[in-house]
Amino acid sequence: MMQLSAQATHGGQVFLLIWGVGALVMGSTFASKKGSCWIRKLIVSGLEGRPMEQARAQNFGGLRMIATMLAVAGLIGIGAAVVLLMRG
Repeated sequence: MMQLSAQATHGGQVFLLIWGVGALVMGSTFASKKGSCWIRKLIVSGLEGRPMEQARAQNFGGLRMIATMLAVAGLIGIGAAVVLLMRG
């Protein structure tokens, strides 16, 4: 995505900046304990008729790690977008 925005006009770089802010907000929200519990409850309630998948979703522990990686990717995207916008 960063290569495409480096070759594109300011529109691609602004998109990278907006994507980075969105990824940072969503990642940090879901990485928090309250956000992680909320999304887990939402997923488990959506699997009402499937007890096997519901138990697996309830015991999944990697949600906070995935959300943290999304927040870090957002930070990298914001930094790259700012550098590309200032350079161009």
